Amino acid sequence: MITLSVADGKPFVWNAEDWLKLREEHHIVGVLVGCLAHLPRQEAFPGLPMMLLPEEATLLLEKKLVQLARFPSLSRAPGPGVKEEFEKYRKRIYEEQKECFMAERKRQVTNMLDQIIEGKRRKLLGLKTLKKKEARKAGKIASDQKELCSSPAEVERMTNREALLEEELQKIAPIHFSNTLVQTFTAYPWLRSEDACNVRWQFPSNPAEKLRYMTFKDIWEKGFYLTSGQKFGGDFLAYPGDPVKFHAQFLVVCIQKDSPITPAQLVAYGRLGTSVRKTVLLASLSTKGEKVIYQSLKWNGTL
Repeated sequence: MITLSVADGKPFVWNAEDWLKLREEHHIVGVLVGCLAHLPRQEAFPGLPMMLLPEEATLLLEKKLVQLARFPSLSRAPGPGVKEEFEKYRKRIYEEQKECFMAERKRQVTNMLDQIIEGKRRKLLGLKTLKKKEARKAGKIASDQKELCSSPAEVERMTNREALLEEELQKIAPIHFSNTLVQTFTAYPWLRSEDACNVRWQFPSNPAEKLRYMTFKDIWEKGFYLTSGQKFGGDFLAYPGDPVKFHAQFLVVCIQKDSPITPAQLVAYGRLGTSVRKTVLLASLSTKGEKVIYQSLKWNGTL
């Protein structure tokens, strides 16, 4: 069972394997809020931990897929022993990924050696520059190029596949690894189960939260991936597949059944959906509060 670490009332996933399992098997996306270990000052590529929406955590608890725990040790400043253990662990994970990266790069270069050799030969003959192409057409190839091409040492260098492979691998600068490798922690040896405390989860706790949760669950059970729709002015964004591969199809707005909607609000929602190229779904509960009812809006106004 997956353990979610709760801090400040928010559930987090710190384990990379758990993150992948939740995304691939259970359509739980969450949001990555951490920074990469070797690039802590950038914000373009967030990393673990993944923070779950309260609706996601409640759904997983209801399905008995996760358990909640709180680790008081995470709220305290780490001691020298924990810091040392963390640094050793991070370096070990980094070196393991570096080896995997180099092995994959070696495979790619090996498959492209013939193209690399041909490219070097063409570059040596000046086939890629306009001036040398014109000179070649006029039969005016530089004599030093002819001598260089006919040099046994140069021919040996170009045809020695092992040396060429090593040369290509040496071009990968150390800083390249810092920009490429992602720190993916799969375990935390300094977090022990005996330090975990039980957490009392109280979501949903009011009618508005109940509507959000029932809407989230209903759309999730239909096979959609859901994320927060706050950046688009709604409650959720519903995707027909993984958000990495698909754009959101619906912008979901939860509205209490006893809350009146003015014509101006309807127009605003319709125009909003059109501007972001999504269908707006107005979700509310039935009279008995047992099912979710949807009303779709799509702006068809013309000037």
